[in-house]
Amino acid sequence: KKLAVYPALADEKKLGELLAAVDLCSLLILAFPLYVDHLPAPLIDLLQMIVERRQGRPAEARQGLAAIVNCGFPETAHCRPAGEIVRIFAVQAGFRFLGCLATGMGGAIGNRPLAKAGGLVRHQARALKQAAAWLAEGKEIPAETVALMGKPMMPRWFYNWVADRGWKSTAKKHGSSRKLRDQPYAGD
Repeated sequence: KKLAVYPALADEKKLGELLAAVDLCSLLILAFPLYVDHLPAPLIDLLQMIVERRQGRPAEARQGLAAIVNCGFPETAHCRPAGEIVRIFAVQAGFRFLGCLATGMGGAIGNRPLAKAGGLVRHQARALKQAAAWLAEGKEIPAETVALMGKPMMPRWFYNWVADRGWKSTAKKHGSSRKLRDQPYAGD
């Protein structure tokens, strides 16, 4: 069952449903983008609620937890702290941490489903398929699968070139092209 965090935090009934689903699931998968090198604030709020809710509660069958994180930077390494935060959350909330799949260059995918991104995401699609098989058996995602997920979708220089063109196009669209090289705090 797929549940969204943002709407749940704004509605008590939806929040109750989401927390109940977390209590009952055998596997919880957190999928999120990295924002300013961190988990999105609403997700942090939810994780804190889950930890508080589960404090002192006896762990019956230990539930599994995995994460999928992407960032807009070309390097997957930016996602590592988020994966570690999710691992710590798993320990505090009584989940078995089964791994974190992370990928950079998320901007290349945008809001498209992976199936429509084609060969660009061949490594990521294969890694997700492999991880699904391991998670279905209640097993930890192997390091090889984690590494496959983190493989670049394209050469870094090309990703940066396309991203730079995107920034310039957006600046032109909003009439701020001449301000791209401004350094308002350079004298401070």
